[in-house]
Amino acid sequence: MSWKESFWSLVRDYQTQLGMLWLFLVFMLVLTAITLLFGERGTESYTLAILNLVIVLGFGSIVSAVFWMSVRRDIPR
Repeated sequence: MSWKESFWSLVRDYQTQLGMLWLFLVFMLVLTAITLLFGERGTESYTLAILNLVIVLGFGSIVSAVFWMSVRRDIPR
């Protein structure tokens, strides 16, 4: 078994946890959006909210791509 097959086998075993992580990241994105909408520009908390947005979007895109690819690999052709 190649390393790719063993990696996707491991990811397939954790699909439920990846889905829950994705939902958590969406929740964090909503909270960050609320902070950015109602926060006061120029404060330290606003700057931290922007940094949080970058981290959540970056990590969320990685989790989404891995989850989508693992689901796509499970579909029989």
